Amino acid sequence: MQPDKRTTKVIKNSASKQRGASIVIAIFLITVMALLATAAVQIVTTGQQSISQEITSLKAYFASQTGVQWGMYQAVYATPNSSHTLTFSNAGLTLTTVDVSFTSTTIDSNTFYVINANGKYSTSSTPEFSSRQVRLRFKP
Repeated sequence: MQPDKRTTKVIKNSASKQRGASIVIAIFLITVMALLATAAVQIVTTGQQSISQEITSLKAYFASQTGVQWGMYQAVYATPNSSHTLTFSNAGLTLTTVDVSFTSTTIDSNTFYVINANGKYSTSSTPEFSSRQVRLRFKP
């Protein structure tokens, strides 16, 4: 039994109508993949910038912590000045400084100190600039 001529004609017509569909699907998939790749690159770049800012912030914070500890030493074992600037020269900390200032108050023959330490990494004109302040009140 031979196939009907009408059925063969319908199959040929529908196949010829779908000939360009694969190129459209391929272009669509390439476009979607390019958009996904662009989004992935942007996410990685944002994450990298966030980590870099966190590192500079930690450098400034630890510099201010160092300034507070230095200030405590000065208050207990030496005569503290009203203010002082510490500059770090270790590798990785070359742009790090800390400004330390002291105030003292005597109440009923007890001396209390307030130490303000402002740690800075880099200069304020650069995007890597970070500044953190730590304040300590104590009685030696």
